[in-house]
Amino acid sequence: MQNNQPQILVTPTSFASAELEFARNLLEESGYEVAYNQSGKPLDADQLVEAARGCVGILAGLDDFSAEVLHQLPDLRVISRYGVGVDRVDLQAAGHNGVVVTNTPGANSIAVAEMALTSMFALARHVAQLNETTRQGQWLRVVGTELSQATLGIVGYGSIGRALRRLVTGLEMKVLVYDPFFDPETDPTVQGMELADLVRESNFISLHLPLTPTTEHLFDAAMFRLMSPGTFLINTSRGGIIDESAAAAALDAGQLAGLALDAYEQEPPSPDHELFRFPNVIATPHSGAQTVQSRIRMARGAVDNLLHALAGKPVTNLASDPVS
Repeated sequence: MQNNQPQILVTPTSFASAELEFARNLLEESGYEVAYNQSGKPLDADQLVEAARGCVGILAGLDDFSAEVLHQLPDLRVISRYGVGVDRVDLQAAGHNGVVVTNTPGANSIAVAEMALTSMFALARHVAQLNETTRQGQWLRVVGTELSQATLGIVGYGSIGRALRRLVTGLEMKVLVYDPFFDPETDPTVQGMELADLVRESNFISLHLPLTPTTEHLFDAAMFRLMSPGTFLINTSRGGIIDESAAAAALDAGQLAGLALDAYEQEPPSPDHELFRFPNVIATPHSGAQTVQSRIRMARGAVDNLLHALAGKPVTNLASDPVS
């Protein structure tokens, strides 16, 4: 990249896909020089600082923008998240450094909710295990369980949690909700309750929370002990919400019947991760939002947010504003 004109860095590797050509064209026709992450994975702190040096705007994926990183990017004015979560951005540091932070809430809700439902079916019917053993020449007839009329606990009832509730309507599942901000008058189709009660009563639990100091390791050994044996847990949100060592112990003890992970405490996880020894653990690479339709919605929103903020125009989805 040249350093004598404004720059935009795009870090999500999915921006190389064919369906996002329109988004690349919008950026490249904006008058800014645009550079893309060529590494095939999220950038670590040193890589991010090096790639973003001199940039005024970053269209960001799952990169970590710590206070230390932001301090080394004095030209940066806008971070536009390609997705919902902003937990990997130090919002306070961004504000003090004059950086606007935006996101695209709702753009990936359907995709992530469908991923959660897919994981529920796959766990209940042992799909991953049966696929592997059948390919090996075995003919296992493992008995599964039905989702129909089971109890689903949704932890975090934002746009994704609500989308999941709509998806399971035809299954006639009983839906329980835990969310500190849930107002039962806004949705009489579900039952709000305290988290401990939800965990005790649910057959399936699906997590849809941001990672904050309050939610980190929310599902620890004590929480797993509250579950009825045979409970299935699905996490398509953030890895740090689950204490992975406690989850391994719960699987060993039979407290957990199965676990589906699309997010991990460390990403990407090590191939010898302690949870990967269990046949009733389904592991996917943080891909819940990765549908063609979701990518298009997120890209359109992220590009619009970035260019509008750089131009000083109003931005709809503002996660953080510079401190005045």
